[in-house]
Amino acid sequence: MVGIITLWQLYSLADYTELSRLLDLGATLQQQPWAVPFIIMLYVAAGIAFLPLTVMVVATILVYGPIGGFTLATAGTSATAIVGFGIGYLLGAEPLRRLAGSTLNRLNNKASQHGMMVVTALRIMPVAHFHAISLIAGVSKIRFGPYFAGTLLGTIPGIAAIAAVGNQAKQFLLDPNPIGLAVLAVLGALSLVALYCLRRWLRRYTE
Repeated sequence: MVGIITLWQLYSLADYTELSRLLDLGATLQQQPWAVPFIIMLYVAAGIAFLPLTVMVVATILVYGPIGGFTLATAGTSATAIVGFGIGYLLGAEPLRRLAGSTLNRLNNKASQHGMMVVTALRIMPVAHFHAISLIAGVSKIRFGPYFAGTLLGTIPGIAAIAAVGNQAKQFLLDPNPIGLAVLAVLGALSLVALYCLRRWLRRYTE
């Protein structure tokens, strides 16, 4: 925890929560042959430093387009989830039990039967930071297979929605027209409705 706070202070990590800064960084990296593995490593580093991954996902999609950006953002978030789970597993239950408290106990009670759905719900409903969930899952009784499947189920719909809306928003800004605005409004509304229904169903399921 001290190391994370020190990183934030020394390297002004708050600057990298701004979309404009990430877009400039992404445009610079895009020209490099090693850009893809480096960006995935940036996702992992951002997770460890508790930076918001959603802003990185938006920047990745705007720089690489809807398909390439979706693929790269999914790979980055998946790598972050794997590393976070591994760190939690290596740390063990005791250090994180003091931080997670009753949350870890509730996870363990449901892990054997509903591990995948529990992780899916935690990924979709904004209850904690992405990396915090990964750490807690790593020390819980949830096995890696259900954890990773739940992570994909919980993150891919959001990334797909950002890819669809973000790409259309970019096209509209480059060429404003009534049809583009209507398509953007429809995509935005459909994405919000779909995520709302998914969250509502998961909330009812978890109860």
